[in-house]
This record gives sequence, C-alpha cells and structure tokens, in this order.
Amino acid sequence: MISSLLLVVYLVSCAQSDILSDQLLQYSAVSTTETIYEFQPTRSAVRAYVTGRDLAASNHHREAISYYLQSVELDLVSPTPWAAMAHSLEVIGRNDAAFNAWGETLRRDPENERALFVIGLDSAMGGEYLKAVQFLSRLRLQNNISTPTDMLLQDVALATSLQKIGDEKTSALFRSNQIGLINASFAQLMHGNDSVWLSIMQQLIDLGDPNAALQLATMAVPRLDRKRQASVLSAIPVIEIAAGGDGSVTIAAYTKIGKDELVPLRPRWFEPTTLAYALSTAAQSMSSVGGIDSAIKLYNASIALDNTDVIAVNNLAWNLLLRDGATDHAIAIAQEAFDLDPEAGFVQDTIGYAKLLQGSPNEAIDLFSSALEESGGDPQILDHLADAYWKAHQRRDAISAWQKAYSTLRSPEYYKMIVEGFQGMIYSVWGISIATPEALYDLEIGSVIRRLQQKLTAVQEGRDPFERKINGDR
Repeated sequence: MISSLLLVVYLVSCAQSDILSDQLLQYSAVSTTETIYEFQPTRSAVRAYVTGRDLAASNHHREAISYYLQSVELDLVSPTPWAAMAHSLEVIGRNDAAFNAWGETLRRDPENERALFVIGLDSAMGGEYLKAVQFLSRLRLQNNISTPTDMLLQDVALATSLQKIGDEKTSALFRSNQIGLINASFAQLMHGNDSVWLSIMQQLIDLGDPNAALQLATMAVPRLDRKRQASVLSAIPVIEIAAGGDGSVTIAAYTKIGKDELVPLRPRWFEPTTLAYALSTAAQSMSSVGGIDSAIKLYNASIALDNTDVIAVNNLAWNLLLRDGATDHAIAIAQEAFDLDPEAGFVQDTIGYAKLLQGSPNEAIDLFSSALEESGGDPQILDHLADAYWKAHQRRDAISAWQKAYSTLRSPEYYKMIVEGFQGMIYSVWGISIATPEALYDLEIGSVIRRLQQKLTAVQEGRDPFERKINGDR
C-alpha cells in the first residue's frame, strides 16, 4: 500500500511540476558565497572518512564522529565527511551540532538533498521564510522520490513560507496537493511508533500547519493500537486549539473510540478511562492553552455523560464565570459543584467567586478563607480573598493580601514550579507543544500578576482598584 500511494503522489507531483517550475526557479538560484567549488580529497582524509563510515555502520557513532572531524580538518572542501558527521550527530541526539554540519555540507554541495531538507525546514520553523523558500525550491526542483512524510513536510514548509513572503499563488498550488500527501503519509505512519507520530505532528505544527496535523491525527485514531492511539488522542485537543477549532473534532474523535470501549490517554495509556472523564481531561488541556470556548463545549459534553464528576462540573462553572460573568446558568453550575463536594478547596473558590460577582463579599470571604486553608495558601485564591476584603470595606486586609499574593506569584520559586508543571504536561500528557512552558505561564499567571499590579498601583495613587474608567474598561 505504501508503495502504490507514494507512486500516485509522485505522479501527481510530476504532473504539477511544470506548473510550479517557473515559480520555483526564481527562488532556487545558488549564491556563489554559499559554495566552495574545488574538490581535492587527500589520501589521509579519505582514510579517516572510511574509518568513520565503518564505525558508524557498526553503530559506533561517537567514535565515528572523531574520524569525520579528522577528515574535514585534512580536506577543507569535501562535503562527504560533513554529511556523514551530520547523520551520526542526529543519531546520538546532538541536533544543534548536526544542523551546523548540514550547513557546512550545503556550502560545499549546494544540491545535497538531505542538507537542503534539514536547513530548509529549520529556516521555515525559525521564521526565515525567504531562506526556506530558496533551499526548499532547490530541493523540490530535483524531483527526487522521497518518503511521503518528508514530501508532506517539505511542501507544507514551502506553502507556509511562500505565503509569508507574499507569493499566495504558488502557496495555493502546494496546498492543493496536500490531501494526497496526507493520505500517503498516513499509510506510511501506520508502521511507525507513537514517538514517530508525535514527531511528525509536532513538525507540522512548528511549520505553521496544525490543520494538516489534525487531519493526520483524526484519520489515525480508529486504526492504531492502544498505545499509539493514546498518544494521538492526547495531542488532538491542543492541536485543535492551534488549528482554531471549536472542540468539535476532539469530541468526534473521542466519541468514536468511546462508543465501543474505554478511551486510552497518556501517560497511563494502559488504564483507559470513560468517555466522560476523557472529554473532561481534554477540556482541561484546551483551557490550559487558552481555548476557553472549546473547553466549555467539552465540559458540557462530559457532564452530559456523567454529572457527578465534581472536577468537570466545577471547571465548567469557573470557565463560564470568567467568560460570561455571574449569569444564572454559571451560578447554577457553580452551585451544582458545591452540592457535589462542599469541602473541596477548588469548589469553595469557584462558589466564592460567584458570590463575589453577585455582590455578596462577606459570604465570599468565608468561602475564600476556607479554600485558602485547604489549598495551603494558593496565591490566586489569596488574590480572590483580597478582592472580597476590598468589596467588604476591609481595605487594610485587602492591601496586605494583594501584596502577599503579588510577592508569591513573582517569586522565582513559584515561577519555577509552574513552568516545570507545564513542561511535564507537555511531555508526559500532550506529547507535543503549541507554546513554550514560559508562554503558557504568562497566559495563566501573567494576566493575574498584571491585574495585581494595576490594583496595587491604584491603591498607591489613592484610587479605587475597581473603579470603572471613562471608556467602561476596568
């Protein structure tokens, strides 16, 4: 199946090559400053290179690298030892050094297929779009038969980069062939393990096309074994957010599995969960990366299956309060969570916030105080308590609590704890990243810190922190 699908993709690619050639030729010229043309291998350099190749063939890549280094020192112009060294560096995980070696390869051999691919993709991921187009155009014009996934990555990088530099027409031509490449890549990836799946989806996201990653993921879900299925299912919620989805794709994918059996998720893929729990977990992933609307949609789907899960009910209430304010619906959901577990600190915080929005700060103070004790002093709950103190005209207590919350949130220890938590979630739960742990910290905690700064500044200037500005904004 792989061979036949690849042949179809290749034939389609060849059919389009005439259309694309004129557009790509304008980008593919080789700069004379990039290359070293003379090739004068020495016997000692060749001997060192051959020794390195023999060692690499026996999987002794670290030892091989030392011989490749000898070869490049003896022969400054040959691309061959640089390319071999780049491969060995990739095998042992030294990707930065491998990238530099591919760059040296390209200087000596401007048509080297692997070097053009690696440097071209890296340029696209790094935002050097014109450079990416130049290298990948040169590669594309060679018309070499490659693996479906490499062809998909190459064309996605070209489509994105061409669009970024303003060539919408050529970019659209590449995107028109994308479905065929996705289908062929899917056939190839069916033989890959979960790390291969995650790697390809991550690269597609990094290249600016999460929709392609989402299409691959949803095609794969029903066909994979449980371990690989868990990896793809766990990644789908954050991929959908990156693709601008509303949660429908995640619900459909999870429901397709959950109709007949339990849903496996990372990291405990060997202990599958109920569909309701899986949807709630996916909603948490979505809200962590800023997908509030889609998270609400998934929490509703989860609660429709199991309305006794206090975490799902509470999180739905919290997100509704943040998005819509103290609506009757949000208050009712918050009360449902409280009825399920009135002693849970996170539930007390949510119902307390609802009371505060309703204009009952004294009731909120009692709930926040209990939640703060139960949580061990969570600074975000302390911020809520300070808000309630201010609304209850306990100004000194409010200022003291805001200052303490601000100090804790700005501390290096708290920053490290939260960033490491996101780091762990990215690698152990999602398996892919659509934002750095630092960016996720800023999304979740940064806004809290900025609001605290504004409130403390207002107090210092003798203003009410909650006084509405002229334009109606707080």
